[in-house]
Amino acid sequence: MFKFLRVLALACFSAGAAAQTIPPVDGFYLDPGQGGRGYAVETQDDQMFVALFNYDEDSRPTFYTIQGTWNPATRRVNNASLYQVSSGPWIGGAYMQPGPAINKGPVTLEFPTPTTGRLVYNGRTSTLQRFLFGYGASASSLMQGAWHTTFGSVVAFGDFIEVTGPCTLSSCSTIPEAFVGRRLGSSSNVLVGGKLPDGRVMILLDSSPSYYALYVFELRVNQWVGFENTFLKTETDTPTSGVTMVAARLLPPSLLKTEGAQSTADMEALNALSHEASVRAVTASASGKSSVEASAMLPRLRSALGELR
Repeated sequence: MFKFLRVLALACFSAGAAAQTIPPVDGFYLDPGQGGRGYAVETQDDQMFVALFNYDEDSRPTFYTIQGTWNPATRRVNNASLYQVSSGPWIGGAYMQPGPAINKGPVTLEFPTPTTGRLVYNGRTSTLQRFLFGYGASASSLMQGAWHTTFGSVVAFGDFIEVTGPCTLSSCSTIPEAFVGRRLGSSSNVLVGGKLPDGRVMILLDSSPSYYALYVFELRVNQWVGFENTFLKTETDTPTSGVTMVAARLLPPSLLKTEGAQSTADMEALNALSHEASVRAVTASASGKSSVEASAMLPRLRSALGELR
């Protein structure tokens, strides 16, 4: 088993590299300071398509598109030009064929983070952010719901957890955007999390009698990308890396349902295997970001877990 886990560790790729190169989150974007405009962004393979609702030179509503190739190294869209759609059918009338798209010239489009962007055209800049509705921008709101995590490489471990809401404990007062939750269906396997200064989210789960599970990741609205580390509760050092981890939202908070939890003995055995994978992983610090913030946060999360239990 140990030899196999060594292969597992060597097969793990850098979660940081993945977080830095994957395209932005698909969905609707807006510039909060420029009302009346909307941007629908979608990437398929390395091809990005953006649909813009905007206005023309005479302030009449019109429709534009941008197409180009996503460059993971620069986080920009290569060969991007702005196209204006001419004429077209009215939604309440008979269909008519739209006119040809008019090339309005090159644009600069980049996404420095998974949920923020910048569009420059004709000397004017629009600062874009992913449009949120139903959730607030803070981690304590955006994290709420049920999630499925997958971590590892050749062998994949996983977990189901739910975030139930903001943390109101006194020990959470020093944790930015703090929230609480648990393993799905369990009242004893509780978790506490919050926002790190570098923008990542950090979660500490009381996974079994002997182990904690640590998650450090970039939050991409309905996805996580980062690393997981299962470590002994007796350890004092903060893990700065682990096995590559991704997660997806399964349910929003309004649809959470109680499910049966895994037995304590089973979780202890699974955590022992996950711990071996974490110890032998060669993954670098997520996104190449400093581990100092995580080291400072971990004692606060431990304290909050103690109060939560």
